[in-house]
Amino acid sequence: MSDFKYEDLLKKAESAFSKGDKNKMRLQVPDPDVIYEGRVTIVRNFIDIADMINRDPKHVAKFLMKELGIGVTIDSKRLLINRKVSIDQIKDKISQYMDSFVKCYECQSPDTEIQRVGRVDLLVCKACGAQHPIRLTRESKSSESSLEEGKDYTVTVTEVGKSGEGKAMFRGFRIIIPGVKIGQTLHVRIKKIMHDTAIAEVIKEK
Repeated sequence: MSDFKYEDLLKKAESAFSKGDKNKMRLQVPDPDVIYEGRVTIVRNFIDIADMINRDPKHVAKFLMKELGIGVTIDSKRLLINRKVSIDQIKDKISQYMDSFVKCYECQSPDTEIQRVGRVDLLVCKACGAQHPIRLTRESKSSESSLEEGKDYTVTVTEVGKSGEGKAMFRGFRIIIPGVKIGQTLHVRIKKIMHDTAIAEVIKEK
C-alpha cells in the first residue's frame, strides 16, 4: 500500500515538472512585422522580438547582418535592412539565431543566458543546468553530432502543427513527428532528412 502511495506521489511530481517544462517550451516569438520602403526592408517589431527572446538587440542585429550579407541599422524599435528581404527569410534567420544562441542544446528550453568564460561564450540553461560552448547551426549540422537517417535520438515535442504533426528542434534540425502531443519526450528514429528538416517515427516514449 505504501509503495502504491509512493508511486502516486512520484507521478504527481513528474506531472508538475512536465507542466513547468511545457510552459517554458511555449515561447512564441512574434512573426516579423515587415514593410518595404524602396529597397529597404523594415522590421517594425525588431526590439519586441529581441526582448521576447531575452537577447541584446545589437547581438541579434549583428547575426542577421552576417547571415544576410548586408548592412543593417537599429532605428528606435525597428531594424532597417539595406535591401529587400522576404518575411520567410527573416523568420528563418531568427530561427537559426534561436537554435544557436537561445534554445538549450540539451532540453530545448529558451530559459537560457549567454555567459563569457575566458575567451569562450557559453549557453547556460536555467532549466536543466546544461552549459555548452555556443555553436552556429551550420557548424552543428556539419559536425559528427549531426542527425543521420536510420539513427535514434531523444527529443522533446515543443509544438504541434495544424495537421496534428509534432515538431521538435534537435541539433539545429526541425524534426516532424506524426501523432504526438506537445511536451512529450520521445525516442524517435529518423526516416528522412531534407535540408534542415527531418521526418521521424516514434520508437517509444521516454
